[in-house]
Amino acid sequence: MKGRVRIGLIGAGFIGRSHGLAIRAVNGVFKDCPLAAQAHILADVDPERLKTAGDSLGFAHATTDWREAVDKADAIIIAVPSNAHAEIARRAIAQGKPFLCEKPVGLSSAQAQALGEEAAARSIVNAVGFTYLRSPLVRHARNLVEQGVIGRPLHFYGRHFEDYLASAEAPFSWRLSAAAAGRCGALGDLGCHIISVARSLLGPVAALVGTSAIVHPQRPTQDPAKPLRNVENEDFAAALLRFGDGTPGVIETSRVALGRKMDLTFELIGERGTLRFEAEHMNEIGLYLDDKSGSGFRRLLIDPSHPDYAAFLPAPGHGLGFNDLKTIELKMFLEAIASGQNAYPDLLEAARISRICEAILDSANSGQWVEQPEALSVPQRMKA
Repeated sequence: MKGRVRIGLIGAGFIGRSHGLAIRAVNGVFKDCPLAAQAHILADVDPERLKTAGDSLGFAHATTDWREAVDKADAIIIAVPSNAHAEIARRAIAQGKPFLCEKPVGLSSAQAQALGEEAAARSIVNAVGFTYLRSPLVRHARNLVEQGVIGRPLHFYGRHFEDYLASAEAPFSWRLSAAAAGRCGALGDLGCHIISVARSLLGPVAALVGTSAIVHPQRPTQDPAKPLRNVENEDFAAALLRFGDGTPGVIETSRVALGRKMDLTFELIGERGTLRFEAEHMNEIGLYLDDKSGSGFRRLLIDPSHPDYAAFLPAPGHGLGFNDLKTIELKMFLEAIASGQNAYPDLLEAARISRICEAILDSANSGQWVEQPEALSVPQRMKA
């Protein structure tokens, strides 16, 4: 019998529910997964949400105290706002328990780095929830690049646009607070995803110059004494990039892009061909090869030859959704626990991605190029 891993899930909101569904699905989908996930204990500060989610997701236990969840589980999934990550992760590290943390990890790259170093010092397996890196077609694109199908990369364009804050009347939320979400707004919530994909295709970023903007400086609140609150991080950001091999690129991110719901898009142009992907059409990818035929892009539908798709379906083109990507992510986390090796990307990779986000804002403020924007500081221990 497979060893069972009693999962403690902290957070029952949108992303927490996706993790909960993954816990229920993972061993039915991936029959060869080395470990079996058990929905053991769910934690959330909202008692009503906790009861609804706990019942629907089949958790054996529920608590409003996240510490109880860490203490009673074998492995932890952290799916709460960024300001709570560090304390939860440190308790898991202290108890020697593997954990998967949602992105962006903590409130800054320094905090993510410190957690990564503490986990490494104790050999604690960890992973970070960069969902779109789990996509079979994003991984297929990486395989095509590595195989040289499109030839030497010439330039890259990528964006992650959504419109959940497009209206000036959208209320203030924790994502707009530097104390709760960190310095990075659209970059921390969305931009880090397209940065992670760009790095997976082309490697580290060697230099960048950026710009950013707060489009709606104030948002309404439910507090009659203070009906408006200042927005504390950016709504839009963009950067010119130079990757380590010299390939140039552009990335953009926006949480005010009216009409864009889940627009993670990239196009990678090479000497012999071009790849393009749109997450709103996540079950297909475009491939153009310069075969002198004059034909345009080929529309490649997802099929069982692409990473992890066959475990879900034997039929080409039937497609996966967001929650399926979380199921793949959990499978990778369980494999990491079984092997004793971190799943990619781990905490230190997340710290490098956060450094890029911060460097874009630094450049936006200075108007200057930032060299080696991924560079982490010398090893440091997190302050108590």
